[in-house]
Amino acid sequence: MAGLKGQREHLPRRGEMSDWQLYRRLLRYVVPYWYLFAFSLVGYIIYSLGNVALADLMQFLLDALADNPAVENGIVATASMAIYPPGDMSRQEYARIAVPAAMVSLALIRSIGFFAGTYFITCVARHLVHELRCELFEKMLYAPGNYYDANSGGVLISRITYNVEQVTGAATNALKIILREGLTVIALLSYMLYLNWRLSLVFFAVAPFIAIVVTVVGKHFRRYSRRIQSSMGDVTQVANESIGAYREVRMYGGQKRQRDRFGNASHYNRVQSIKLAFADAMSTPVIQTLLALALGTLVWFALDPTILGGFSAGSLVAFLTAAGQLGKPIRQLSGVQSVIQRGLAAAEDIFAQFDLDAEKDKGAHIVERARGDLRFDNVSFQYPGTDKWVLKNFSLDLPAGRSVALVGRSGSGKTTLVHLLTRFYETTEGDLLLDGVPVQDYTLDNYRSQLALVSQKVTLFQDTVAHNIAYGALSGASQQDIVSAAHAASADRFIDQLPDGYDTVLGEDGGGLSGGQRQRVAIARAILKDAPVLILDEATSALDNESEHQIQRALETVMAGRTTLIIAHRLSTIEKADHIVVMDEGEIVAQGSHQELLAGGGLYAQLYHQAFND
Repeated sequence: MAGLKGQREHLPRRGEMSDWQLYRRLLRYVVPYWYLFAFSLVGYIIYSLGNVALADLMQFLLDALADNPAVENGIVATASMAIYPPGDMSRQEYARIAVPAAMVSLALIRSIGFFAGTYFITCVARHLVHELRCELFEKMLYAPGNYYDANSGGVLISRITYNVEQVTGAATNALKIILREGLTVIALLSYMLYLNWRLSLVFFAVAPFIAIVVTVVGKHFRRYSRRIQSSMGDVTQVANESIGAYREVRMYGGQKRQRDRFGNASHYNRVQSIKLAFADAMSTPVIQTLLALALGTLVWFALDPTILGGFSAGSLVAFLTAAGQLGKPIRQLSGVQSVIQRGLAAAEDIFAQFDLDAEKDKGAHIVERARGDLRFDNVSFQYPGTDKWVLKNFSLDLPAGRSVALVGRSGSGKTTLVHLLTRFYETTEGDLLLDGVPVQDYTLDNYRSQLALVSQKVTLFQDTVAHNIAYGALSGASQQDIVSAAHAASADRFIDQLPDGYDTVLGEDGGGLSGGQRQRVAIARAILKDAPVLILDEATSALDNESEHQIQRALETVMAGRTTLIIAHRLSTIEKADHIVVMDEGEIVAQGSHQELLAGGGLYAQLYHQAFND
């Protein structure tokens, strides 16, 4: 669990926004759909008034049976007589017609109100969730590199799926209950105040105690909900990791270790869920007891002769019916607290992601096509959150059209240079320049359009082969250009043998292709981009010797006239570079041609004899 707890430490700080601040921020996403919200509000108002009318209907019925003149004072009775005058009918005869008609009419009106309220608030909620999910995904697309270093893939996926769905609960189910039951409580209390305001004060006396219970329990809900969210990220991370690396897990007998890691993460999630369920289960009986106490006190007062004298039988029953109806909506309002707090905890986490800074993109310089002159000028770099210098006073010139190979032990800083060159990180000290212009002065999109990258870790998408080659900004490429790029990368032969050729849909991350085939598709993508700067980060590592020789010839063609930065361990890739730079612990320790460095001995000769075997 230590590793899982370490992951949770990278989550954004929480607890800085109150419930109202979170809801107010969520409401900003609702504003564009205010008309749908208004329809829902009107629907639930109709529904809640229908509940009041049902209680008032009891007064109409009982006073009519008792032939009490007070029957004409009721809301439903007054409306019925206005719509259908009784004429010379007796009160009982009129009630025989009017009460059933009123019951059916009220049921129909309440049904229409319920449908309108539920349907339109669900539309609003789904719009809200869609906007949150898309904005969160877009934020991740433009997040800086250290964001992905600090958060595992499972945690990020959990935010888009689990956390957003928790907001759905608060925005859909909870909001429906708050509107529907909240308006019902307001309507019933207003009706009780209309009938007898003194008796209604009994319920208002209990309200502060209910508020205390809701507040205290709510704090526990929020704390447990945060822990559940965090542990769900751990569960997702371990599951994704284990499924993605199932070959390694089985080959090295790691099933028990992964099972234990997953079990620990799931156990922590289970414990927090049980704690939340305990708090939820305790709050409802307490609130029900308070409501029963209030209702019992109400009946005791209502049956007092001095108070009873001011009531007709129908009015008393209508009052008690309204009071009795309060139990269900108040119980549902208290029960929705756990859903709300889970949703607010999720919204708090989502908004924390929204508030993170995106990649720095303050430049304004744009060129159609750069020459390709690169220069590292006393560049030093530390990864965020560490005090170790990965690069120290690194200076190097890469003239346009020339190829430079970086050689060094693992951890010498080669990959870090690629990260800086592609602007996934900014230099800590010193400058990196393209054509004499600091890379920060370029717009990010324009700068990256000047680079083509082929890395050891090839990423392919669940799409056609053609779309994987002509990906993103290259999607407008013609079929002829795609085929030419595939031919230059020696990928056309195996592509033609696929079931649908270039229209074959690949599996997840290129499933169905060998490592070498995936690498050739990635190289074809870089060839199609035709950028002035080419970065080869172990680009031929997954190829066999025959394939490497084919790719090497293709790379020699595509490298012509381009500034090329090569990171490789294979001698055949390095020895043909115009210039070789030997790195160790973030510094340049030697540079020159292959023959010069080999003759000079030192680290290059040592690495050559150890690992650079063709």
